[in-house]
Amino acid sequence: MFSITYGKSQRHTFGYFHNVNVRSGYRAWICTLLILGCFLPFCPIAQAETPSLNRQGSRKEIALPTPLSHYETFKPNTSGLPLLMGLLKEFEPDIQRVLVSFAIKSGLQNTLSDPAITAEDLKKLQALAVEVGLPKQPLIPKEQVIALLKRTNWADHRPILLEFFLHQSRVLEMIPEQWGKIWGPIVHDALLYFLDHLSDDRLLDKLVSLAYLPSDASRGVYLKEFVSKVPSLQKLGQILARNPDLSPDYRAALQDLENGIHTMTREELVTFITEDVGKPSIDKYQVQFADHILAEASVGAVIKATTIAPGGTVRRPAICKVVKPYVLVYMPEDLSIIKGLASYFTVNHDYYQLGSMPLVEIFQELGKSLADEINITDEQKNFIRAREYYKGSKKVVVPEIFPISTPHVTFMEFIAGEKITSAFPGDTRQRAIMAKRLSDVMTGDVIFSPKSEAIFHGDPHPGNVYHITGNPQNPYLIGLLDWGLMGTFPRKDRVALMQLILGVQLGDAKRLHNNVGALLDQGLPTAPEKVQKIDALIAKVIVPKEGRGSFDALEELLFGLIEQGYATKFTLNIFIKSQITIAGELVELDPTLKQDELLQKQVTALVKKEMPKRLLCTAWFPCWDSHGYQSLLSNADVMDARHIKTPKESKVPPPKTVAVPKAQVQP
Repeated sequence: MFSITYGKSQRHTFGYFHNVNVRSGYRAWICTLLILGCFLPFCPIAQAETPSLNRQGSRKEIALPTPLSHYETFKPNTSGLPLLMGLLKEFEPDIQRVLVSFAIKSGLQNTLSDPAITAEDLKKLQALAVEVGLPKQPLIPKEQVIALLKRTNWADHRPILLEFFLHQSRVLEMIPEQWGKIWGPIVHDALLYFLDHLSDDRLLDKLVSLAYLPSDASRGVYLKEFVSKVPSLQKLGQILARNPDLSPDYRAALQDLENGIHTMTREELVTFITEDVGKPSIDKYQVQFADHILAEASVGAVIKATTIAPGGTVRRPAICKVVKPYVLVYMPEDLSIIKGLASYFTVNHDYYQLGSMPLVEIFQELGKSLADEINITDEQKNFIRAREYYKGSKKVVVPEIFPISTPHVTFMEFIAGEKITSAFPGDTRQRAIMAKRLSDVMTGDVIFSPKSEAIFHGDPHPGNVYHITGNPQNPYLIGLLDWGLMGTFPRKDRVALMQLILGVQLGDAKRLHNNVGALLDQGLPTAPEKVQKIDALIAKVIVPKEGRGSFDALEELLFGLIEQGYATKFTLNIFIKSQITIAGELVELDPTLKQDELLQKQVTALVKKEMPKRLLCTAWFPCWDSHGYQSLLSNADVMDARHIKTPKESKVPPPKTVAVPKAQVQP
């Protein structure tokens, strides 16, 4: 799964945006605004003028990029009104009633006291409501609205209709006013592009469903309704779910996307599974499905079941994970739109003043990630390999894959647990211990693995990393689920990573220069002018920044290299990104914890164990610079590391009650 960072690394100010030189926080806000704007498809940046309607029979596409003069006459919260006026005269009364009702429910009724709305505007709005019979006449069923729109050749009016829906949102209120000039045009046109390239059936269903939400629907409800059955937007929402820069109501709604989506019925899911696996195989394994869907996420849905293996007598609890049927149908269109957005912003890079902003790279990486996510056969192979890798571990459990699985359906062992961030609600001491275990498993044990090739989970958001419950003998056991993205980590790459981490912590530009080639597919370039640019980037990265960890700094380095046009090595790239995700979870479990401190303590413990071997090498063998230790540090590295400020022992605060979601079972 794709992992745009959230958590600790995103606590940036918008001042960071001013120079258009942003890394992790920048990516998060790009996706935040893209997602939330699409979720609530009524953007407050607007044209004062009403676009002219197409009178011809063919569909009229929205003209992009939008002229910058478009934003000069914008009136907050009211620009949807002239668009509404232009729309109403094009449709029959039933559709007019839907549009006016929607406009009122989505915010115009809350802005009537706004000084930007003139007395004339107020009279127009009131007259519209009376004219279409609101609130006396009920709305017709939404299926009839869709049919009416199709019958009236609504595609002729698509540009103005999309503008109307877009202009009723308050999403850009999330951006401080001083940055609206930079971000407004980018987000406005990205949203119009995305909506305009959805198929007519998907777009109509989405717009009408939003119009029929209850009058008291919250922003979060609008958000979830819009992403319904849009896999790419749902995935982006999951990525941003724990971004501390978002308001609490948005975070709560986005977190619900991790396993709280509802787009399929139990009967639809079971029917699809039975048809895909085959009735004979279902009978052979005596599969019995639960009465309800356990969880549903962006691409997959999960239902509990029990099975009896052929020739066996014991009924085993199982989980059945499915790539949802509509995802198989809609994903190609989503991927095409994402690819189109990357091309669009490449062509219009200068118009939007993107500078070094890695917007295109973000869209490209997202598209690749989504394509990989529906490749269930590879995920099943990853599960099998990961289960063998962690066989015998007292820290980690990976579910067993059952032979009844198919390319679209995975039957696996059921593991009872809860999201890692929900572990031990109210118990600060145990949550701190859980945080240290999580860091050991996902960071230290990967980097310092004694194996020649370590593996790691590439998408460790809380829905994929579980605290296993019901095991008093091992209360901090971790379950690793959903292995759609797995990284392999050869020892030589881990050695290079430790050199990069040491270089960041020491502020050692030479060490970073000597090892930065490990991040690049083709290694360090030889052209002097290219090397000079990389050295300038390194000089910026090693400047200390308050609250920034080593992996945050390395992510800045990665994105700087991408901005300079380099292809980065997948293994190191995805591992560094996964560590930013882990950092956010660590802070959520234990706000006093620092990721770098835990890593330093683990290195120190390893070096102490290695002292006999190190002394022997120093006295008898010329291996002062050898990295042949589990800590991956040579004796020279250890001596240099003494100059790193030793972290003080963190004191865990006494237990207190904290607000943590209730335990959940494995999705």
